[in-house]
Amino acid sequence: MAAYPVLVTKFRALVGALVSCVLLAQLAVAAPPGPDGNRGHLNRLLHNPAVTSHLGLTAEQARSAQAISNGVVESHRADFETALKPSGKAERVVLVRDLFMTVNADTFRRLNGVISAPQLERLRQIEIQTFGIRALARPSVIQSLELTPDQIGRLAKVGDAMGEQLSGIHKASGMSPAAKTEATTGIRRAALQGAREIMSAEQWVRWELLIGAEFRR
Repeated sequence: MAAYPVLVTKFRALVGALVSCVLLAQLAVAAPPGPDGNRGHLNRLLHNPAVTSHLGLTAEQARSAQAISNGVVESHRADFETALKPSGKAERVVLVRDLFMTVNADTFRRLNGVISAPQLERLRQIEIQTFGIRALARPSVIQSLELTPDQIGRLAKVGDAMGEQLSGIHKASGMSPAAKTEATTGIRRAALQGAREIMSAEQWVRWELLIGAEFRR
């Protein structure tokens, strides 16, 4: 009888070890290829219930869209590993940014057969809208708005300043989550106002058409 508790203990330990191995294996398989656990902005949107609900996706559409997005990201795993190799942060940032644009374009193409044209168009609007001023650096947006080289440079400075401010908020230890959210929202709005002052009235109208009606979570 004395051996029974020992066997039970050993069995539980073995089960625990096996469960840990399985979980670690799952985490390893699920580990996103982007930096800091980042699967990309579009992937996060497709996994956000507020977005899928806003788009009116059925449960099956949402699952299919998420699977497509996950698959596209994973298909570029080797590319992400290559993009993250350079020792210089500036070089890595550019490579990863360009790679995510490729991932987004591929994802949108594959979503054509899963969600309707209006749903896909609204998703494009939300993706650009919630990405914020940084979207103004995208070649497709630059072309659509017909931004001049001078405007591109000035907008980049506004974006860099916003990034520094957001980084400061993120690192602030004395702020509550609610305060950080409020501060972040204010910084992003101020950056967009700065961008509006750089663009012409016609360019701003084109931007508003790109992002559509404000998406509120």
